[in-house]
Amino acid sequence: MTECEVNYTCACGKCMPLIHLFFCKYCVTLRCPKCVSHEVDSYYCPHCLENIPSAEAKSMKNKCQSCLECPNCTNILQVRSAQVPMVRREAGKVKGFGQFKKVYYLQCSFCFWTTRDVNQPDKAASNGPWIEPQVEDTWMTGIINYYRHLIQKEKVEMEKRKRQRRGSFLGSLGISDKLLPFSKLARSSFSMNLTGTGQFDENVLNNFTPVEPEEETEPADEKYYSAPGEPYHYASIASRINQPSNEVYYACDLKPNCTHLMVKRSQRCRECEHNLSKPEFNPSSIKFKIHQIALRFVPRFRIVKMGSLTSGEFSKVQFSLTNPTEYNLPVELLPLPESHFFYSKLTTEIQLPSKELVLAARDDTAQYDTESAIQDFDDDPEIVVARRMNKLTFVINVKPLVTSGDVTMGFQLKYKYKAMTPSIRPEEQKDPEDVNVMPCVTVVLGSI
Repeated sequence: MTECEVNYTCACGKCMPLIHLFFCKYCVTLRCPKCVSHEVDSYYCPHCLENIPSAEAKSMKNKCQSCLECPNCTNILQVRSAQVPMVRREAGKVKGFGQFKKVYYLQCSFCFWTTRDVNQPDKAASNGPWIEPQVEDTWMTGIINYYRHLIQKEKVEMEKRKRQRRGSFLGSLGISDKLLPFSKLARSSFSMNLTGTGQFDENVLNNFTPVEPEEETEPADEKYYSAPGEPYHYASIASRINQPSNEVYYACDLKPNCTHLMVKRSQRCRECEHNLSKPEFNPSSIKFKIHQIALRFVPRFRIVKMGSLTSGEFSKVQFSLTNPTEYNLPVELLPLPESHFFYSKLTTEIQLPSKELVLAARDDTAQYDTESAIQDFDDDPEIVVARRMNKLTFVINVKPLVTSGDVTMGFQLKYKYKAMTPSIRPEEQKDPEDVNVMPCVTVVLGSI
């Protein structure tokens, strides 16, 4: 069984695996990626690990100009050097000096693609620009300019409609525009601020010629039907998609691609606006300043062993609960509330444990200190199968109610979370308060 078959219900009602959820210590509830606001902290290159300011990343179209990728396999290209003879021209003839100079080119260490394969000239310096600046396409520039003016026109027309509705409403009340607190000039300037510049060129909208599809296309050359195929001469579909502006067709026309930038982002709770996850600024670091993932605060429920399920008969299914906290955690399993959206999808009848299950505290040194790790929890042998450190294996009797289809079950996991309010002064530090947390768990046991 995979982990994706056990889902926890977020505060917004979505069911997701526990590894994808956050836990807000201030709201004391689960948060999914759609319940949090994502904020971009920094941009960086995944190859050279250089931090790039957001304004510079926007101007570079979110690409690193110093790291280039192979157009065939997308691996990073390495700089290689070579010795070439120096030549000169005399009376229209090429003569050699007998001396050599060092030149540099790019090569992929995986597929051995080089810039010489596409007839790209070598460079005299190893740190020079390898990609020539592209000339802006007038056709694409015209399309962007057309839609920019079209958006501006729609904003102006929308503002005019709002003003007309407002004037008709004031006219029905017998109130003149002169009695408004703003003058006509002030209202027009206010409208201009709402709609940006408030200007658009009608000539750009009228002179734009849209692209029309052709009913008939030119026939293909006869050599494509008679000559033997050489697929390695043509660029692959993935390589052509990576370079849409060049419209590459042959492999000899491929150019190196700039490496796309990556971002470090932080997640913030939308209810209390506290950070749930915040990485360190250094791109080479994988640590977090704040990392409130649900795995560190919520007991993890997993399927351990399951036999064959028969419709109308109870079967024992082994599950496990893992305590992520540093204190003993009593856990109680309750039936799924009828108000839950998954209640109508339940296809089983389950017999939950009648007493609390106490999970041992997480102790990283327990596997080395066996004597102190032994504790007496007075477990029921008919329910608890095994116990190891902070992990408890127990049994739930499951009875499928369908003859065919998915076997689903659900319950409510109740435990106490010790909410601790941090304080700057040690003397003002309060004792942690016990808060009941009751997340709903939905399980898909397969199909019969």
